[in-house]
Amino acid sequence: MKIDCYTHFSFETYLKYLERNSKTPFSYGTLFRYLKTMLDVDSRLALMEKYQVDKHVIIPLPWIESVKEVYEDSVKAHEAAKILNNELANLVNKYSDKFIPVAVIPTTNIDIMLAEYERVIYNLKFKGIYLVVGPTVRPIDDSVYDSLFKKAVQDNVPVWLHPSRPITYSDYINESMSKYGIWQSIGWLMDSSTAMIRLTLSGAFEKYKGIKFIIHHHGALIGLFSKRLNAGFRLFKNLEAFKSTTTITEPFIEHFKNFYVDTATQGFEPLLIQNAYMFFGIDHVLFGTDVPFDENGGYNFTNETICSINSALISDADKEQIFYKNIVQILNLKVN
Repeated sequence: MKIDCYTHFSFETYLKYLERNSKTPFSYGTLFRYLKTMLDVDSRLALMEKYQVDKHVIIPLPWIESVKEVYEDSVKAHEAAKILNNELANLVNKYSDKFIPVAVIPTTNIDIMLAEYERVIYNLKFKGIYLVVGPTVRPIDDSVYDSLFKKAVQDNVPVWLHPSRPITYSDYINESMSKYGIWQSIGWLMDSSTAMIRLTLSGAFEKYKGIKFIIHHHGALIGLFSKRLNAGFRLFKNLEAFKSTTTITEPFIEHFKNFYVDTATQGFEPLLIQNAYMFFGIDHVLFGTDVPFDENGGYNFTNETICSINSALISDADKEQIFYKNIVQILNLKVN
């Protein structure tokens, strides 16, 4: 069995809503309409059938923060979230055996944030929520999330995190835009890694006991640079000029193993899968592809991710855990 824990889907009604309310050209609309498997359910089902993927966990896109005029208006932010989450609920109602819903959450206003959480989790029966992280949005360790994370723990609801740095966040301060795709290719890995560090060192895993954060792109840079990170934590904690207070116990790097990570490597990368497996542990690695974001609408990423897992030096029993058993346990799914 295969359950893809990190895929994306969107809806024309939502794209049009964002376009109507954006004062600048909305590039995501052009991209999403180019990717047939992003908007067309039959195309998505054909992709799943080809690679024998039983279920897709859907993280709907684009995030509300992608349009400033919507994100900064609490009424519009909530309206956008309801449009997107309702469309996803309708999709899942029609194909409950194929799709598992994760909700977008508006974060502009704490009351609206909690209201939408309760609506999607208690009424629509979604399996999780997602938040975006990056330098242009609210820091993930901001106290505004306190009530949301407590509810997520109480309800055993996982929190997917997705990077969100836009092209307008430049590589250098004297420029107006990022060049050569740096904002996404490297920037998004930085965004996820920054969020992981901020959450961990601020004591999130101690404060919200049992919370489940699911990180995109195989855990970003943390597993790859765990030795460097740990050396830096140890060095800078004693230098007053660089000091940031943390109450967690040493070694700090061990606390990062509380994160769950997917296998979205965007290419044939068995060594990256092995690294995630070795650092985060077999119970915390989940099959995820980032469908449909390759030039063939997800066909490349699905094939390459499956091949990467199968080629990694991991036992067959552990591969089964990655392909479906871990996410089944996290979401308390019933499978045949």
